[in-house]
Amino acid sequence: MSRSTLTPLLLVAGLLAFASTVRAEESRVHWYATAGYSEPLGSTSDYLQGGYILGAGFSISPSWLKPFDLRFDLSYSGYNASLALLNAGQQATNQPIDSGTGSILSATGDLMYHVPLAYGVRAYGIAGIGAYHTRIELDQTVPNYGGYGYGYGYGYGYGYGYGEAQVAAHGVTNFGWNAGLGLEFALPYGRSWFIESRYHRINSSTGIQYLPIEIGYRF
Repeated sequence: MSRSTLTPLLLVAGLLAFASTVRAEESRVHWYATAGYSEPLGSTSDYLQGGYILGAGFSISPSWLKPFDLRFDLSYSGYNASLALLNAGQQATNQPIDSGTGSILSATGDLMYHVPLAYGVRAYGIAGIGAYHTRIELDQTVPNYGGYGYGYGYGYGYGYGYGEAQVAAHGVTNFGWNAGLGLEFALPYGRSWFIESRYHRINSSTGIQYLPIEIGYRF
């Protein structure tokens, strides 16, 4: 596993250890999972189509930080490459390319501030920084030829199909920041569900930007 891929994972491991310490100090800890749609923005949308995002993490409410909460996220988003990216890849590699994908693995730490709106409903603002590992893969469909086969009696066959051959791939880890808003709806036993949207900007040479809209469950 490359060093750039390990960076977000090591960050998450450190955050989990930090959460255990905070829990020992009797701070409130809540876990959650999220899923939703992610839209590339700016020049990023020229090369990647809208995709999906999955995430998980935890939030803590230490008494010394009131009225703010701390939240730590690990998320993965996937996208299909646009025609512009496929054409650029063909020009750069001088090889045919008919498909491609992009992905972003992020580990972030954020501050949250809640504002009660009504009974069981509160809005919140969230902002923070983190590490983002971005990866692009470009592929070409190629035929896979099988062999002849015989069986007892009158059996006879020939295998044929298609597979994907990787033409080019590149991954890099950069730091970035995010900010957004959300609504949280209380459920029994201290649980809740929420919907949020956060703008992410990665400090790369091209300034990668994307805006997920996610629904989450907090427990």
